[in-house]
Amino acid sequence: MSFNHIATERSRALRRTSTRIKNSTKPTFTHRVPTFYHCPQCGEFLVTMGKNDAMSHITCCGNVLSALMVHESTDILAQQHQPMIRISGGFESNALFVTVGSPPHPMASDHRLEWIFIYTFQGGQFKLLPLDTPPEATFALASSDAYVYCDRPICKGKQCKFNCKRGFTAYTWCNQHGLWRYTL
Repeated sequence: MSFNHIATERSRALRRTSTRIKNSTKPTFTHRVPTFYHCPQCGEFLVTMGKNDAMSHITCCGNVLSALMVHESTDILAQQHQPMIRISGGFESNALFVTVGSPPHPMASDHRLEWIFIYTFQGGQFKLLPLDTPPEATFALASSDAYVYCDRPICKGKQCKFNCKRGFTAYTWCNQHGLWRYTL
């Protein structure tokens, strides 16, 4: 067997290797829905996803923090703060692309989004947003978060609508208007 033949076979094997889990059932969430806290004194954020969050007293800078309430509005303010999730990739790999606002939310120092958090089957991910950049972030998915649980022919091609990703939630924090979310 020649070196070229071995290299060609190895190359083919690597192309066939999938990084996605092909479960027959949709995974369950391993953690509870996140609860967010913000310290008005130092500006720090805390997210908890435990079983006893409501019974805990979260403190920062000597103050007991209250859980942040998510805005559930449909007015013009909501249009500017509403995170939207788009899934890209394909059957073998994918990512969540989150944009905020229609039109896009301002990103100036006096009025801006500070972060985007996605809640996934395995927990969550934060992305901090720099000033003067578009209000968007891309999140890579792996392991159970990148599962494929359907084998329909439409899901293996470019027509996949990623319906198997229903349940992911994007949260965002505006320094003037608080916490917002969107569930896919």
